[in-house]
Amino acid sequence: MVRFSDIVKMGEDKGDIKDTRHQGSEKDKIMLSESQILMGTDDGGLFFETSLIDNFSAEAIAYYKKFIEKAAEIKERIINDQGISPSPILSILHEVINKNLIDELYDYSMSVPGHLDEMVIHAVDVTFTALKIGKGMDYDTKMLLRLGLAGFLENVGMYRIPDNILKKEGKLTKDEVLVIKGHPEIGSEMLGRMGERYQWLANVALQIHERSDGSGYPRGLKGPEITELASIIGLVDVYVAMIKKRPYRDKFVQTDAIKSIIEASRGLFPQRIVKVFLNQISLFPVNSYVRLNNRSIGRVISTNPDQPLRPTIECIYDGSGRYLKERQVISLSDNPLLYIEGSVNENELS
Repeated sequence: MVRFSDIVKMGEDKGDIKDTRHQGSEKDKIMLSESQILMGTDDGGLFFETSLIDNFSAEAIAYYKKFIEKAAEIKERIINDQGISPSPILSILHEVINKNLIDELYDYSMSVPGHLDEMVIHAVDVTFTALKIGKGMDYDTKMLLRLGLAGFLENVGMYRIPDNILKKEGKLTKDEVLVIKGHPEIGSEMLGRMGERYQWLANVALQIHERSDGSGYPRGLKGPEITELASIIGLVDVYVAMIKKRPYRDKFVQTDAIKSIIEASRGLFPQRIVKVFLNQISLFPVNSYVRLNNRSIGRVISTNPDQPLRPTIECIYDGSGRYLKERQVISLSDNPLLYIEGSVNENELS
């Protein structure tokens, strides 16, 4: 992924991104079989908390698997310099949009730990997060299809970056930074091979890292010179990269990532997009941990766009700090006496 600390420089006058990090706890997790999660992995399976799988439909999980498989296939084809076709991706996207599965697939993707290839996971996470923003922008089906396809393929140029750079745990050298910063042009060139019909897609891929104030790359474009789709995916790309673990850092707490992006985004992204991002993703996003005013601690399992500060919580610990074997689900929208006092770092739960 594009290294947030080395590549995305927000500028001191725009607010610093604070590195509030934590490691995922393995507490109370089990390995699910392929039949349970509809997905096999090479590294021993995906891990979920026991109750997590019950929050999602088998249909949504099956579609998630399709996207993961398609992302892995595209990565392999790009590495081997083979052509790619957008038609199968558009077909799956159309089904997801028609079946109104965007929100559920976003929630599911945010709940799946990153034990697979991080670039494959990133492509899928960006796709569903961008689609959720697109819904908030009142996009019609055609625009959602364009946004989903662009989000899914926005990072194809990264597949040509050597692993010794992508997986480096230390600070990147200036030359390595330049190599990574060349990926938008590489991706745009590859997508441009699909013909005139998809030149818009190549253009979006080229602009993902451009910023409204001209501080982005590779062209230093400003304001209206950047397409709206590129601005949406650019913001989503930053957020998704922050909340997932990387070889050179642990993941950010989701709530802190959102706060940091909002503080630092002034002038970098159109404010309309930032506002929709906040409304759709919520200050307390899915799979973040929160403490309620009754001192109980829980995990956010769904958000309410109409009441972003009152999501649905699955309680994990009661007000006395006792672990709950029987999880209690509380919709804060239906419980006016309960409210969130603040976020909880996952390290505090171990």
